[in-house]
Amino acid sequence: MATSSYSSSSSESRESEASVSPVQLPPTPPPTSIAIFKSPRESKSSSSKTSHWSSSEESLPAAAFYGPLDAKNPLLVSCDKEIRELLGFIKKKKALATSEEQKHEFHRRCATTLFNIWTKYAPRLPPDYYNEKLLKVGDSLCQIKEYKLALLQCYRRYLQQFGDFDEHKEDVNQFKTVFFPKGFGDETAELTFHVLSSKNICSYKLVCDNDANLQNKESVSQCLHILSSLRLIMQVALPQEHLCWIIFNGTIYIYTICRKLMLIGLSAKALEYLLWASMCMESSAPLLSLRYLTWRATLYTAVCQCHYDCQTSIHGEAFARRALAKIDELRQLELMSSSKCQEESRRYYREATIKMAVMIFKRGVFESRRKNKAVFRPKIRINLKEAQSMVWPRTVTERLLDELFDCTASRFLAVLEALSDSSRRILQTGPLVTDEVELRDVVSELFMAGKELLILSNVGTNGKLDFPKTFFLEHMIERKNIISVCAAVKFTKLAFTYEEWGLFESLAGQLIQFLQKQDIPHLKRAEKDLILLLAVEPLINIKKNKGLIFPLDSDKEGQSVQVYLKHIARHESCVRSCGYSEDIFNLAAILHFCVCVPNKGVQPDKDIVVDIISFLWQKCKLGIQRINMSRSDFSKYSHKISTSKWIYLLWQISEVIHCYQMENLDIVMVAEITLRLSEILESLGSPRRKFRKSADMSAKKGPEEFPGTPKGIPEVLPILKRAPVEQLFYAYELLDKAIAGMNWNFMLTTLSDGSSTIDHCYAKYSQDMNGSTYTPISANSLMMDLHLELIHTQHRIAVVLLDQFFIILFCLL
Repeated sequence: MATSSYSSSSSESRESEASVSPVQLPPTPPPTSIAIFKSPRESKSSSSKTSHWSSSEESLPAAAFYGPLDAKNPLLVSCDKEIRELLGFIKKKKALATSEEQKHEFHRRCATTLFNIWTKYAPRLPPDYYNEKLLKVGDSLCQIKEYKLALLQCYRRYLQQFGDFDEHKEDVNQFKTVFFPKGFGDETAELTFHVLSSKNICSYKLVCDNDANLQNKESVSQCLHILSSLRLIMQVALPQEHLCWIIFNGTIYIYTICRKLMLIGLSAKALEYLLWASMCMESSAPLLSLRYLTWRATLYTAVCQCHYDCQTSIHGEAFARRALAKIDELRQLELMSSSKCQEESRRYYREATIKMAVMIFKRGVFESRRKNKAVFRPKIRINLKEAQSMVWPRTVTERLLDELFDCTASRFLAVLEALSDSSRRILQTGPLVTDEVELRDVVSELFMAGKELLILSNVGTNGKLDFPKTFFLEHMIERKNIISVCAAVKFTKLAFTYEEWGLFESLAGQLIQFLQKQDIPHLKRAEKDLILLLAVEPLINIKKNKGLIFPLDSDKEGQSVQVYLKHIARHESCVRSCGYSEDIFNLAAILHFCVCVPNKGVQPDKDIVVDIISFLWQKCKLGIQRINMSRSDFSKYSHKISTSKWIYLLWQISEVIHCYQMENLDIVMVAEITLRLSEILESLGSPRRKFRKSADMSAKKGPEEFPGTPKGIPEVLPILKRAPVEQLFYAYELLDKAIAGMNWNFMLTTLSDGSSTIDHCYAKYSQDMNGSTYTPISANSLMMDLHLELIHTQHRIAVVLLDQFFIILFCLL
């Protein structure tokens, strides 16, 4: 995954880094969901004046008319009461709005109520109290994830007192003139900084709500614009030491957005902003203290990871070495100012140093083994199979691990990072893509080291793997020789990707046995991931290779897991045939179990599910094409449908894609699967329209009563047990979901020229005086054709359903 080194090592540590909470700057109040630090002056009064109000509103008595501006002022009490009631209403009723109409009505009512409150009280409240109330209400709305309401009714309302500013120009002088005409010493300056930052975060949250995966290019552009706006705010605040909380919050916001960009493969765009955040942490004197070292190291590792993602590993290593020097400078300064180094300080330095050492090792372990073209004498290679029976350290890689790291946990993290490649998906299996044999040897040595570290640290007296419940980070800091289960799962997935099949099977078997006893959501997800990888492995490893690395000592764990997988496949599909195709149907059954069977909302890894669905569809498409569908006799057609495993596989794939999040799938594949299954259901549901020979007895008899069903094939598919009208209605629902998914994809996807794929129109080009030609603008005609075919098929089935309805109604009358 294209995130920082540390975040990619374990899910527990990744979550803790994303919500950074170091010791706060005094005397700042507690953090909120929008700002980690708040200005120490935000609660003070402001002398700024708001815009002019209408004469009718000014005729009403102001708050000062009722006495001192304290907690007993009736106007202030009334305003606070209405706002509390609104916030309470939002918290109570938000979860009850489930349908789109209910959500729309809920948001309309909340926006109207808040607008009326501001319109009613704004002219009568003191300007300083009004501005402070805008901020507090906006922050409260952000805490309950009402970002649009906070942005429109609070933060932008606050910014209306300032003039227009062109954010696209990023003019620092104009920015200062518009928002800070009285300078940064004014009491309103910190309030304004807070509003500007919160406005950007609300905008980012709204972008993610509308396009979670940032599929639309416009969404990516908005994220980059938000990053530029945050950079401008930090650039203005950086020279002011008392505004260091703005810098710190800005780095967290930048890291959060850049991490999203890195996950979708846009590390090149995120790099410059992460570099800026790192440099700001170094340039702000208050943020150079030890309490912020952990966060600085996280930013450093994110920059290094961006360089590795962009295939510029030399720059990643160079930046890591520079960061390591900066950390050492801070250590030297602390030693000069203090005679003794406390244990807490050692933990900070150790954590940061390990992160940087891992980033250096990630490139150094390979570069040190590259063949020197100036030397013609070949290097002597060791026999890796023989080396596995030797004592640690056995290879150059293991000796390098001993030199850089002093405990099993940190060494294992270095192995994981060296093997990780953000450009490869888990099911993109194969060895390291290089012509240099020495580099492939390094990969094998890393797997040897990882296996040995896992055995030495986590194998108990009974010969089985066991894992603690503490975080991987704690193990590294405390120099413990133990590895977390999440790190072991990632190592197992890497063994699958690099085709170390023997090691993968033995590790996956023991890990699944351990994970089945756990009840934590992210561990149940890891269990499903490993189950799916074990199921797909026979279809990828056709030659039954074991790989270079020896598996763990054989025991009954792997056999019991295989029995468990066969039980799932038998329960889900009742497929008991032999041959090559058995693995395909077992995989489909296990995928159906992992995705469609409810288990506390836990779903497997998105990339694994998407790749397996694509793999199954390619196999299924070829199988269906081999079936000779006779359209002359309904009975023969129905018999072939009921006795075809490929039709059953098609139905299972369709069930999975409609249970899963469709926005993560290839919409063209979804449309093809839906059309193919709908065609079959339409033929079964309305035989009179499709076949020349369609006797009523044949239609009533049904496919399940035909003799000669081959062994291992279900007697009847679940969908074929339904009545013809139910089959047609099921096909109509599938088409409706596919059309909705296609519409959603059209909304998110844009072409290279920026136009939407749904905007398919024709432009007129005049060639001469006598005639004109019309040329289509859109290049994506395949999706449009599939969209039209889906609509046409749905309309055709709807007509058949209406005919059936009128026939039933006529019979009743």
